[in-house]
Amino acid sequence: MNVHVLSESEGNILLSDSAPTWLWEYKIPGSNSITGSGAFGDLLLQETPGNQYSVWYNSYQIKRGDRLTIIREEPVYKLRFILNNSFNYYDPKVGSVPMHERGFNLLYAPFIQEKISFKDRSYSNLEIYFSRDYLASFSTHFPHLADWLRKTDKHVFTKLCKINQVASVEMMRCIHDLLHCPYTGELRKMQYDALVKELLIMVLDQTATKPLRKIIRFTTKEVETLYEVKAFLLTNMDKPIDLEQLAGMYDITPRTLKRRFLTLFGIKLYSFLLDIRMEQASKLLLETDTSIEHIAVLTGYQSFANFSTAFKKYHGHPPKYFRSR
Repeated sequence: MNVHVLSESEGNILLSDSAPTWLWEYKIPGSNSITGSGAFGDLLLQETPGNQYSVWYNSYQIKRGDRLTIIREEPVYKLRFILNNSFNYYDPKVGSVPMHERGFNLLYAPFIQEKISFKDRSYSNLEIYFSRDYLASFSTHFPHLADWLRKTDKHVFTKLCKINQVASVEMMRCIHDLLHCPYTGELRKMQYDALVKELLIMVLDQTATKPLRKIIRFTTKEVETLYEVKAFLLTNMDKPIDLEQLAGMYDITPRTLKRRFLTLFGIKLYSFLLDIRMEQASKLLLETDTSIEHIAVLTGYQSFANFSTAFKKYHGHPPKYFRSR
């Protein structure tokens, strides 16, 4: 795990393989981890190695805005997904380049020296490092990957897509399964192998067959507003959401809110709301004894029948069967 971290305000950050207790909730069972702390906050970098790949889940709990420099001295081929909040990567040629939540790209670098600007909030991303041979095994099925691999042979920084793309719902569910794999030992390794391959195929298929995303031209204020809307939905999923009222809270029109939300996060506003409600419902069903009728209320449904219908459509089983299973 040859990683170095520098803070713009504090200099070199001492890294340790012992995580403080307040970071335990972010730990992935069976992973190798390194942590660092300072006035800026805390970081937790976790690696799960595999056959010709390595999965990294990185969490940053920032208490005070800072710019961190992440250094890896070896060449890398990595697939990166932004999971929580926008990462602002600093490019000396063009300045700050934001990579928004659910954004992804496949990139090559002869070495890593990433400067990331953070504000006082929580961030996380997922990075999968591949060997060149692993990626090359898919190149006969995806010509655009073969073309990109030839560019990497020049040993200069290059990305598969000029503009970061938006992860599909299926990709996000695959990432969720990676981060919440219930198995141990050899079965866990088999599950990781399957999920990493599935995720890479979805990325290559989407970038080969669907129109590539165009650059987002939102102001910083517009992006911050959309994150505030998302936070509001997360903390008010138990309440009916009126689009007119929601848009009015942020002084924009409902049509603009829906369009910008979809553009930034790659998912419709009401689809996002359904996702978080169903995820919360399934968690309550599996981890608590709360009655199903009350779970319906906690996830924003005034009618148990409507909740049961929505849950079955989303998960494939009614909530009673889901809990008994």
